[in-house]
Amino acid sequence: MSGADWLSYSLQDFVMFGPQVFLRLFVRINDDLWPWQLLGLAASLLIPFLVVSNHLLRRKLGLFLIGLAWMSSGFGFLVGYFGPINWPANWFGWAFVGQGAFLLLAVLRGALPSRPVSRPPLLILWFLAVLALPWLVVGESGSWQSVAVFGVGPWVTAAAGALAVPLLASAWRRLYLIIPLVWALASGAMFWALATSWLLALPAATLMLLAAGLWLSPRPAQSQG
Repeated sequence: MSGADWLSYSLQDFVMFGPQVFLRLFVRINDDLWPWQLLGLAASLLIPFLVVSNHLLRRKLGLFLIGLAWMSSGFGFLVGYFGPINWPANWFGWAFVGQGAFLLLAVLRGALPSRPVSRPPLLILWFLAVLALPWLVVGESGSWQSVAVFGVGPWVTAAAGALAVPLLASAWRRLYLIIPLVWALASGAMFWALATSWLLALPAATLMLLAAGLWLSPRPAQSQG
């Protein structure tokens, strides 16, 4: 195929499904999982209080739960539901599983800063992510049954999970950034191709929360390893 042939394609030509098919996936997974996604909601409300605790064990538990959310949303939604209609979703699904495993390894290795992060900013940003972002899918689909709960919807999970950046020691922090950054860029391209304007806020929020996470991160003198 010549260069001219490639230039004749638009981004929409590489998306082999429509917005309604995509949005229906959220309704399907919520129907199939009910009421287990309430565990994800409960975890999302507990995690911020754990990760800002002065007790290292509680911070580790919070990070552990974020890792489980990466894994459950990646394998459950991306591999189980999105992958059959969009093969790159399988790659991202397993990348999410790897990201979650990375956090679990960080917990086991004790790769956390010696001090907790600043409480008010992280709490505010976290609750905005897990309580506001899930409704963007509802705004796009028009159905409350499509709400994307933390730990189930990968876009909300990645956005909130971006706030794990300041919870990691500096060497681990840099590696952790890769998956959410690539995910946000790829998702933005897909939502643009699908013309789902509400959903464009999800990758945008992920990028902004990554930046906020870096800003909240302890300075090298404050972190261990």
